[in-house]
Amino acid sequence: MIDSVAHAGGVTRAGEPVLITTAPPSPAAERRARERRYLVTMGIRLVCFILAIVLFGLGWRLLAGFAVAASLILPWVAVIAANAGPVGGPASAPSLYSARKAAELESGTSTEPRHPR
Repeated sequence: MIDSVAHAGGVTRAGEPVLITTAPPSPAAERRARERRYLVTMGIRLVCFILAIVLFGLGWRLLAGFAVAASLILPWVAVIAANAGPVGGPASAPSLYSARKAAELESGTSTEPRHPR
């Protein structure tokens, strides 16, 4: 008889399967999410930069200054957010699946009346 634990490399314990819903995202998925956050932040920076040019041309110097400040700060924010790692809750041990116990019959309790013999 071949033990299933041998095929898993000793990672799982027999009788205690790990739920996949508690597994962290793969490194590739985590990297894609960080790249997406970086690109979204840099896209917002580009919009702020263009908005600063437009507002300055319209004569709204104070709002143009805020847009310039945002376009200067957002690259730093984008790099910090991209290098921060995965977004999620606190790390915890994986949840283990526990099967429900089978329903047991109660002994000696019957709702039907007994017939005398």
